Amino acid sequence: MAAPEKPKRPPRFFYGWIMVVIVALGGFSASTEALPVLGIFLKPVSAEFGWSRAAFTTPIMLGGLLGSVAALLTGPLVDRFGSRWALVGAFGILGLSFILMAAMEELWHYYVIQMIARSMNTGVMAVATAVIIPNWFIVRRGRAFSLGNLGFPIGASVIPLFVQFLITTSGWRTAALGVGILILVVSMAPTAAFLRRRPEDMGLVPDGRPAAPLAPTTAAQEPAPPEPASAPSDVSLTLGQAFREPSFYLLSLAGFFWWFGRGGVVLHVVSYFTDGGISPSLAVAALVIHSATGAGGVLLAGFLRDRYDVRIVLVVVFVLTAAGTGLLLAVGPAWLALTWGVLYGVVQGSSVPLQRLMYADYFGRRHLGTIEGVVRAAQNIAQAAGPLVAALAFDATDSYRAIFTVFVLTNLAAAALVVAARAPSATRGQQAAYRRR
Repeated sequence: MAAPEKPKRPPRFFYGWIMVVIVALGGFSASTEALPVLGIFLKPVSAEFGWSRAAFTTPIMLGGLLGSVAALLTGPLVDRFGSRWALVGAFGILGLSFILMAAMEELWHYYVIQMIARSMNTGVMAVATAVIIPNWFIVRRGRAFSLGNLGFPIGASVIPLFVQFLITTSGWRTAALGVGILILVVSMAPTAAFLRRRPEDMGLVPDGRPAAPLAPTTAAQEPAPPEPASAPSDVSLTLGQAFREPSFYLLSLAGFFWWFGRGGVVLHVVSYFTDGGISPSLAVAALVIHSATGAGGVLLAGFLRDRYDVRIVLVVVFVLTAAGTGLLLAVGPAWLALTWGVLYGVVQGSSVPLQRLMYADYFGRRHLGTIEGVVRAAQNIAQAAGPLVAALAFDATDSYRAIFTVFVLTNLAAAALVVAARAPSATRGQQAAYRRR
């Protein structure tokens, strides 16, 4: 009888880290549709065409709602076919939208362009990128997810400077054209060339672990192919199974509350600061600090997930988000605005990847796209509703204090919901097993 083969040594470089880079580049490009970047276009575009600010803002909100439909359709498709061509198409459409924006002449042109671009960003791209790293990493998921999600806060810090420079030197049309070309080069091309669905499609296993050794054979037997070593308790729930878990509804409602408050605060915070007597330059500086410190929050999220119960970490982050929002109610001294930028930036940067990681840890990777599609659809509605409700509250009371108080309460409610969201019995305990490895 032949001696059993020794297990093959895993390759020094795991292809999954290429996926991390692809996700980071995608996040960088997605930041071009972030509200702070679009806000830079608001004044020059509105001034040239004589549009109201409501006219400029409306298609952004409508596009977010359209993104809910796109998210529902995208989830099952990426589970079945992978994210590659969905993202190639989304990046292509987003880049082309900015290029067409540079040539638009009518309000309806802008509505069509912005609604399509926004739906690609909040629907297709959000869902398709969310499933990539969970499919390639299990034990190292937190670390990999954090590194991949650095792209968005870096983009949110750099892209506004790039756009403002082009607007100042060459006009908003050149800036829109430059952003469109940037998306095609930075994200569309690398995604088409390198993105792959799952490690198993390439004969690999998650995290780059070695394959199991070959079974012993005799001379008359054909050697059996090596079996990929699966992660301990690598369990995945279908959407139907997730619907039967109370934790799905608790997490979804918690996320809805958080995104509702986040959208309302971020879009209106500069106006709130200046209404309170803080200079416009300092108000913008606080927002830039918020974006920059978000990168630190992203890294912190991965570190904490790999070492502690992600549920408890997310509860703490939601409570700190409530504290950061409450800090706005005391705004007055300039240093308080900057303190808000640091605190709110870190907790926001941590919260987004922690929410995504929690769904992957609770419900597994096989059907994550479908589950994320449903969750993202609800979150897009919340993110669109928050700014609108805040604006209506301001128009009614001539102040943001009442609605910001509501946002404090919704974040505390989100924390309480996560406390109650125990992992499904099928996956309970596997996060602790990963942390011990």
